[in-house]
Amino acid sequence: MAGYTRQDTANNIANGNVIDADDFDAEYNAIEAGFNASTGHAHDGTAGEGAPITKVGPAQDLVVSGTSVTPKTTNTLDLGTAATQYKNAFFDGTVDTDALTVSANATVGGNLDVTGVITATGGVTGDITGNITGNVTGTVSDVSNHDTDDISEGSTNQYFTTARARSSVSATGSLSYNSGTGVISFTQGDTDTVAEGTTNLYYTDARAEAAISVTDAGGDGSLTYSAGAITYTGPSATETRAHFSGGTGVSITDGVVAIGQAVGTTSNVTFNNTVVNGNLTVNGTTTTVNTETLNLADNQIVLNSNETGTPTQNGGIEIERGTAANKTLVWNEADDKWTVGSETFVAGTFEGVLSGTLATPRTIALSGDVSGSASFDGGSNVTISATVADDSHNHVISNIDGLQTEIDTKAELAGSGSQAFSASTLNATTVDLGEWTVTQSGTDLKFAYNGINRMKLDSSGNLTVEGNITAYGSA
Repeated sequence: MAGYTRQDTANNIANGNVIDADDFDAEYNAIEAGFNASTGHAHDGTAGEGAPITKVGPAQDLVVSGTSVTPKTTNTLDLGTAATQYKNAFFDGTVDTDALTVSANATVGGNLDVTGVITATGGVTGDITGNITGNVTGTVSDVSNHDTDDISEGSTNQYFTTARARSSVSATGSLSYNSGTGVISFTQGDTDTVAEGTTNLYYTDARAEAAISVTDAGGDGSLTYSAGAITYTGPSATETRAHFSGGTGVSITDGVVAIGQAVGTTSNVTFNNTVVNGNLTVNGTTTTVNTETLNLADNQIVLNSNETGTPTQNGGIEIERGTAANKTLVWNEADDKWTVGSETFVAGTFEGVLSGTLATPRTIALSGDVSGSASFDGGSNVTISATVADDSHNHVISNIDGLQTEIDTKAELAGSGSQAFSASTLNATTVDLGEWTVTQSGTDLKFAYNGINRMKLDSSGNLTVEGNITAYGSA
């Protein structure tokens, strides 16, 4: 801060001198600057600022030093008033006062040392830990930190002592008491010397037996009681058998269960429908199944299953035909072949190599313009050498015993010239030319490429074309 500095250094403002207004104006500006609120005179004791202001008040009542703020005389100044109060006060040392009045709550973070008497007209609530020394008047709800050694005994509620307890006990009648040891003794020896009451009576056998009774609620057997003994008689055989009855196919007579036939291990037993969920083993030599239809879930039947060495027995199936001769399909071990005797097999198709000859030889014959024949008995391949008499006619190969001979649509004959294949008539509904086919459908003739019709010619001479028509020459 800037203090006041004399501006008239030439001493123009003096008696006998001409004083200009500028001289006064400069001094007044300097005085104003010295008292400026922020930059004026500091009174901090530095040069040009003046000595510090340590006394304040109309009679210099408040004295401020470097270590304390004190009144001019003791017990003359108040810090605030009841109407104009300070907000908060903070002290880091000791506050020493003659009297302390707290209008609201007070919080003491450390110990509260009271050398005088604490008077709480409204009572003291909450927990107090530690010791309270001195006199406490009023009601104290918790003296857990004291024991009876700390509290004087009153005239009515006296403390317990063993002597006092023993002296307050006495015994009469059959009981004796030693006040020195506190032991009470019963002088009578057993219940014979104690009179019986009206409710708790002594035990006797007669009383015990009379207090027990038994009720037989019925059913099988019986229950009785006499002279302290409870007797149970079990059910009779008749009563027991009455609880059992026979079911379907089962009868019970005098306790014997029967099912209508003997079922011993050596008995012949007959049942109707039987379902066996496990394995069934039959050790007999003959098994007879009298059924119209036999359904087996197995995909293979093994015959002669007990054979373990070189096979010597034939095996197969035999058909019982009543009054007619039985028929068999047998594996013959001597021939090492299947045999059906002289019987006939009928099949739609037979696959395999055929050896031997057919029972009835067949002859393949060619007719028409192609001549030739061969005998076929099934024992070897057949080759037919055909002679074409006239190539200008149709050629027909007849069916042979139901075997349809297929003729290649691209047939040709070996040779050339007069032996070349040519025909004035071709009997066919479709001519396959590869990707193109020509097919007669009703009265129409259709031309297709890769299965798609491209052109159609009907019997009236009308021509239908799927695509464009390009013509050359004159009409």
